[in-house]
Amino acid sequence: MGDDEWTVVSKGSRRKMSSTAFRALQVRAETDSGPAEDPPDASVDKTWSQIERAVREIRDAPFAKALVRRMEDAGFVPNARATSGEGNASSSPGRHAEDAETNSNSAVSVSGDVETTPHPRRRRMANAPRFSRMVILGLGSPTLSAVSRFQLALALVLAERFGLEEQDVDLYDPVFTRFDAETMRAKKVGTVLDRAAADAACGPDAAPARAPTFWYMPHCEVALYENVLRANGGGDDVMGGGDDSGGGDGADAAARQKKKRAPLALLGNRFETYELRWVGRRGAPECPTRVLEAAVAIAREGVEIEVDPEGTFTAAATLGAFNDTSVQAWGF
Repeated sequence: MGDDEWTVVSKGSRRKMSSTAFRALQVRAETDSGPAEDPPDASVDKTWSQIERAVREIRDAPFAKALVRRMEDAGFVPNARATSGEGNASSSPGRHAEDAETNSNSAVSVSGDVETTPHPRRRRMANAPRFSRMVILGLGSPTLSAVSRFQLALALVLAERFGLEEQDVDLYDPVFTRFDAETMRAKKVGTVLDRAAADAACGPDAAPARAPTFWYMPHCEVALYENVLRANGGGDDVMGGGDDSGGGDGADAAARQKKKRAPLALLGNRFETYELRWVGRRGAPECPTRVLEAAVAIAREGVEIEVDPEGTFTAAATLGAFNDTSVQAWGF
């Protein structure tokens, strides 16, 4: 997996990019990407204090409460371990970052008293997804970046809501600094993957996830979305990119149609934006075919919930932390 696949999309990244500029960006990313350098005053305690503050702000933000409520309405539920009482609430990554003065139950503290607004494509999934794993990719450095801290904070709040614990959460970004990694290990946020493990999970030759996984990928480069879709049922052989009209009887067509419903759920850049961006350029070699096919599947049968569509959480909105970002799921 080339480091260019981890390039963070900037706030102004809605503009179109020529193929020449795209390849130049890839070359530059391959040369420049790597662990960032910690500032001289960095420490685990300082980084963790900043993450805790971000979690408190996200937990209290109306947009986060509305997001979780809309996810609940769409069918997202805690995993079986959490609902059976077998899980340990105190070991949830979100709990580790919770304000000591907050004593409320996770589901109530995150999703209570929410006023929601109409939202396009609000459907309820037929089979409620219960995730036993979260993979967090492309955050950048929480030590160095407020955007990264806000994005990590939302991931921790959602992990808590799903009933996920430290051992259920994997994280990777090649720019993680030494103190980023040490903080996440020391404070039991999750498992910081090495490069080989990250490649196995989401590289070009990744294998399908072995457990129901929620992919948390805010502003990742499109190539990384392509890798995840390729490995987990998002290619043209499973997403409806082919033509089912020719040959075979009704049973064969039904079998092929059933094959095309591979379930997947992620938080990341809106795939519909890519679909609009690539109109008239589908034949280009760098066209993200699987992402575009996923956009069609989401529109046809899936669920899309924008994270902060109105930009109400100004602390993050001014930095572009959640712009053009949504929870997208299909096949459930």
